[in-house]
Amino acid sequence: MNFPQVLIPADDYERLADRLSALDHDIEPLLWRRDGVSLPDGSAIADADGTPVGEAGYAPNAAWISIGLLFGGDLAPFVEAALAPGTLRWTQACLAGTDAPPFQQLLAGGVQLSRSDAPNDATAEHTMSLVLSTFGDWAGRIDRRRAGTWLQVPWREVRGSRWLIVGFGSIGRKLAALARPFGALVVGARRSVAGDADLEAADAMVTMEAVADELPLADVVVLTCPLTDETRGLVDADFLAAMRSDAVLINVSRGPVIDADALLAWLDADNEATAALDVFDTEPLPAESPLWNHPKVVMTTHIGGAGSGMAARNDDLFVSQLETFLAGDAPRLLVAG
Repeated sequence: MNFPQVLIPADDYERLADRLSALDHDIEPLLWRRDGVSLPDGSAIADADGTPVGEAGYAPNAAWISIGLLFGGDLAPFVEAALAPGTLRWTQACLAGTDAPPFQQLLAGGVQLSRSDAPNDATAEHTMSLVLSTFGDWAGRIDRRRAGTWLQVPWREVRGSRWLIVGFGSIGRKLAALARPFGALVVGARRSVAGDADLEAADAMVTMEAVADELPLADVVVLTCPLTDETRGLVDADFLAAMRSDAVLINVSRGPVIDADALLAWLDADNEATAALDVFDTEPLPAESPLWNHPKVVMTTHIGGAGSGMAARNDDLFVSQLETFLAGDAPRLLVAG
């Protein structure tokens, strides 16, 4: 009997083997490595480009893009191998964003692609830490400690601050759940009409058309929106000019959501603004970028979602989503092609 074939990075299979064998539906795991694809018993089934070897058929129906695959730089060859036979129907990704070319290649090939919400808890926590660090001027505190300077400097409280979260989806709701107990007032902005979950999570909801009216009121503006044609360059000179002079702008979405030239002009102006950035137009950030040493910039290296629990949450998501797919139902978090 032929079972659905599922292409899985070999390094991840050992960790998931017992859970996959316990699924209600039988599968044939295909273990991917750069030098080829094999069955769990070690027998080769295909070359690295997906060309079938011998009598064994290579026809993956589903695939799993794990975080280890991305960190190892193997996303592109994995996708090429998965697409080669023309049998792939669904792939689970490990990231919330799917704008990278290999993901777009899957969509262009007619493959259903599910994004991941596993990084969202970590991204929300990371964003909260960026606000606390910035409001508390922890960089200044560390500098004064290293210099042996005892100086009692007042700091900015989260309580009573107003936050505007642009792109109020899963990350925005999780962030609001962290910020509101601190006493922050949270306004969410999204393109579509707010649902019950959004109305419950935020103190107020507005449409994207009303963002300009909210900018002058916000102490903190957080970008958690996906990168689309509508959001590319969303934060331009007009957007930044409408913000408070002491506002904190946080980007944990994608670099191109912000117009880089407009951002630098805003930071170089006579104001008390701060930009806390986890994502950039070009990554790694070029050595010559003025953002590295800009006094108004707090930066991290696109690690917002890379919390210690993300890998386990992604494992749980993949197994659950695969069971749904095998049952003939539509998995969650499907990306529009």
